[in-house]
Amino acid sequence: MAEYVKDYQIFPLMHQSGHITFTEWCSLFTLCLAPLVAHIAAGFPQPSYLSARHPKWHERIALYNPTSILWRYAVIADRRIRAKAWDRKDMAGTNALFWTSQGWDGSEEMITLSMPHCVHLPPYSRINFYSVEFLKTAIVTLQGIQAIVAIGLALGNGSHRHDGFLTFMGVDLIFFPLAYTGLVRLFCAFWLTDEFAYSISQNGSNGSELRAIATKVDERRISLDGLLHEDLSAPVVKEDRFLPTSYWASRVFRVVFLLPTLLLLVMCLTFIIPFDGSVRFTITALLGALFYFLFLSATLIICGYYLARGHTSTTLPCLASRWYGAYTGILTGMALAIIVVSCIETRRMTCGRWTSAPYSLGDFDAC
Repeated sequence: MAEYVKDYQIFPLMHQSGHITFTEWCSLFTLCLAPLVAHIAAGFPQPSYLSARHPKWHERIALYNPTSILWRYAVIADRRIRAKAWDRKDMAGTNALFWTSQGWDGSEEMITLSMPHCVHLPPYSRINFYSVEFLKTAIVTLQGIQAIVAIGLALGNGSHRHDGFLTFMGVDLIFFPLAYTGLVRLFCAFWLTDEFAYSISQNGSNGSELRAIATKVDERRISLDGLLHEDLSAPVVKEDRFLPTSYWASRVFRVVFLLPTLLLLVMCLTFIIPFDGSVRFTITALLGALFYFLFLSATLIICGYYLARGHTSTTLPCLASRWYGAYTGILTGMALAIIVVSCIETRRMTCGRWTSAPYSLGDFDAC
């Protein structure tokens, strides 16, 4: 390693943003937060509360970890692959984020157990091309394509390299690579929806009560127009609706799903250990590289482990664990640190782009 990397340099933290105007700051923060907000907001629907006690902030924050969002995409697509008969109930129950007295529950069993509380179902068993969900998918997919192409151009040596991602990124690009989750979303794009609603009963229900309700065929449902044409004759048994995770198509998908994350991790490592033997970082770029290396590595390990073991819950099995909470806290802390440091180091280059590179490096090398 020491012989391979001939030049390793970390530029000291320098305040370079003093000449940025208020309107430019507004534009920079819009570009900075757009990928973060768009992909996290599109990644999870509003929770469906089936318990009188609502989750506290520390019980919700792990949901918005990008690893949790990618896991949800994987399980929704995997369920659709294994479904023997996919209908509106499956689509609603799979997309819903259930909160019960036992915590978050995204198991296949909840598709049946939650039906007494369903007040609205999606109009179709796949998304409508004129729906808001389709528009979300189209937007984040274009952002994902842009991110991968820009990073790929930055790694190349061709004439279009100047159009690629800046190694010495400014505040506008720190969360830009997160847009790749838009491409991962394509795996389950046709079965993502938020056109459903669940309502808690008047006296509340805990996990055991939900299971008791599901066994009563004649239990009156608090259903509205979304259930008028549904067959309510008997509860659906999970094993009858989904093939086992040993199904060959499911196994193939679980391997293929991890490939985009692996590709981006390889790109990240290429920036950290470039082939020309020279490694130079601003503090912004160094924190960014560490952030994405941690996130991508953890995602591959966590999702790969649970996919290999055949877990089928749309919420990560480790979501409520202390170590996953610590991992989420570290990512959040690093994201805040990158924002603060990049706001200090960002400056405009002569070519009009923003960078954290020091003036001494020159704009040609920074671009």
